[in-house]
Amino acid sequence: MKAMIIREHGGPDVLEMAEMPDPEPGPGQALIRVAAVSVNSYLDVVNRAGGMHYRTAPLPSILGSEHSGELVGLGPDTECDIPLGSQVVVVNAIPCGHCPLCTSGRVTACPNVDIIGVTLPGAYAEYTVVPVGNIRVVPPQATVVEAAGMNVLGPLAVQQMMEAHATPGRFMLVQAASSPTGAMAGAVAKAYGMRVIGTTRSPTKTPALNDLGIFEHIIDSTSPDALQHVQDFSGGHGMDVVIDNIGEPTLWELTMAALAPGGAVVCSGAKFGGNLVVDMRRVYQLGQRIIGMRASSQEARDTFWGMVADSLITPVIDSTYPLERVAEAHRRIESGENIGRPVITVSTI
Repeated sequence: MKAMIIREHGGPDVLEMAEMPDPEPGPGQALIRVAAVSVNSYLDVVNRAGGMHYRTAPLPSILGSEHSGELVGLGPDTECDIPLGSQVVVVNAIPCGHCPLCTSGRVTACPNVDIIGVTLPGAYAEYTVVPVGNIRVVPPQATVVEAAGMNVLGPLAVQQMMEAHATPGRFMLVQAASSPTGAMAGAVAKAYGMRVIGTTRSPTKTPALNDLGIFEHIIDSTSPDALQHVQDFSGGHGMDVVIDNIGEPTLWELTMAALAPGGAVVCSGAKFGGNLVVDMRRVYQLGQRIIGMRASSQEARDTFWGMVADSLITPVIDSTYPLERVAEAHRRIESGENIGRPVITVSTI
């Protein structure tokens, strides 16, 4: 099969098209003909550059984690309720199943989790092999390209809403609203009936963010009046929920200053390192919560794809590229131009 591989870490130019052996599914596994794979700024771009703070597959390796495609085969003695030929999305995380967190039902926190495209061969390729339990049918309301762009971020956003106890009519601030996780968090929060605003450090992105129809207001987070804009929007109440996946000190100050009494900050990333100052006296006196989470539960996945089937979700796909131009997608992310996920198309199904 054709696959885009890396033989060494470095810039986008280390991505190389190569011929690799076709994978063969074992017991309990499914063979997927890859249709589309979204480009993740951490699992793909940082991984390619050699900056992952997680174990990775030995080189040469195939990147590409969040993908969709066609179910074309099953391993020996493997049963599956999904018919061959179906369009499916793939959950990219495979918990170990036997650590104390897995056996206690907290699989989203498994420290030994395998990740497709990070610890295992990825989807910058014509085929992948994945556990049968990690696939589900793409609803007819979504294309395979949209499914690839949403299949991790969407359920993650639902999990964020669940952890924050989000309810209709409450106020939510999304830091870095143009990021893929930010845009999807906003889309899911809107579907929940929340009052959603977002921030950007690039005011040139404001018109495009407004055009999404997700955010009621976009704030320039570099403005000295950013907090006042938040307070004005909420009538002085503050934000019941803040999504901060950035871990940048100046944004974090705005996050905590904007948080309402009883509010929750949910963090599913720390792009800028995450060494931040927390006023614990304020947190406990105001009954606030800071929640870290990195993965979605089966309940969140079921809820999200139900929302897609009910046409409640606005997919946010930045751009598409064929597999041979994946380096361009990496450069687009590194330059900060994208709004939402760039997606790589691999085959037509």
